Amino acid sequence: EWMAREHGAAIEEVMGTSRVSSTWSAPKLRWIYEHQPDLLARTHRFLSVKDYIRMRLTDTIATDPSDAGGTFLFDRRRGEWSRTMLDIVGVPLEKMSPICPSTRVAGGVTKEAACATGLPEGTPVVIGGGDTAATRLGANALSSGRACLYLGTAAWISGPQRPARAFGATATTGAALKWLAELLGPAPGMTTIQTYAALDRDAARVPPGANGLLFLPHLMGERGPQYDPQAKGVLFGLTLAHHRAEVTRAVLEGCAFQLRAILDQFESGSVDEMMVVGGGAKSSLWRGIIADVTGIRLLMPQVQEAGALGAALFAAVGLGLFASPEEGAERWVRIAECRDPLPDAHAMYNRIYPLYLDLEERVAPLYERVPVEMTTELAIDTGEEDGSCALWPS
Repeated sequence: EWMAREHGAAIEEVMGTSRVSSTWSAPKLRWIYEHQPDLLARTHRFLSVKDYIRMRLTDTIATDPSDAGGTFLFDRRRGEWSRTMLDIVGVPLEKMSPICPSTRVAGGVTKEAACATGLPEGTPVVIGGGDTAATRLGANALSSGRACLYLGTAAWISGPQRPARAFGATATTGAALKWLAELLGPAPGMTTIQTYAALDRDAARVPPGANGLLFLPHLMGERGPQYDPQAKGVLFGLTLAHHRAEVTRAVLEGCAFQLRAILDQFESGSVDEMMVVGGGAKSSLWRGIIADVTGIRLLMPQVQEAGALGAALFAAVGLGLFASPEEGAERWVRIAECRDPLPDAHAMYNRIYPLYLDLEERVAPLYERVPVEMTTELAIDTGEEDGSCALWPS
């Protein structure tokens, strides 16, 4: 809040927005500047996790545009660190890493690293990229004209490159399903995978609309389309007639409605199909619900771990196997399944969606009135590009 209040105009001029999220590196570095100046003075370079690991492997200090972009210190228009933002947070430019292409070979595995890891000495290591960039590449969503939906602990949607790439995220999707599985409890002797499969079967028996039950999936605040760290989860319409199957269906549908709300912020008509990846995408039921709620065709690639495939593609380009990441993605990414929206289900969800938005608008003013002592602090992966964790409540 201090950064936006004191430097909002300067921040918006450089970054295109004055909203500062605590999940980015910039406010955290400002906190170090104010509260631990001795630590800042002793720091040689600030590195992301992947850049630190690569430095230990090769002795090369560097980062790439995607991880730099997750710091809120990177001027995307100029492709360099923003001196304005660095001045605001109090970090000298020389403490930031050089920014290099993700496909550049940083160096070979050193003798010391080879002894420590078992990797052959001299093995080439590329700069690499952040998880979002690698996932979009591994889903072939860079040049294909498709959007990309990552459905994991959290979820994000990256719009097509053209006319202008949009991006939106929500805080808890897979995390909401995990919460529900733990809340309801597995049957004796069931594995985690079997528990999720049982929830899927239960929800599949319930018709679209969950028999009148609505779920707002804000179990760890909310990131989008409106940022609200105080947002809370809501089950609305609960009656004695509802059981675990309806609750499960409502959770899956509520997450899908939140994704539709994010898509509503994109340019109208810019998304007609999406690649869907991540652990949550393994559920055919959930994929179908998302397609029916959003009215968008979903494509599932053969390799669901798109981030890992994207990292491999960065390396393949660095080693000369492909001329560009896009060429590699066209060669390596194959579609395994396509799910079109079902007209009747989509029509039903079109009737429910305005109620979902109305419910959201009406309960939002109440979030901050919930006493903090009634909540529990949680720390889970948020899916931010800088790989950081968010603590809720703030």
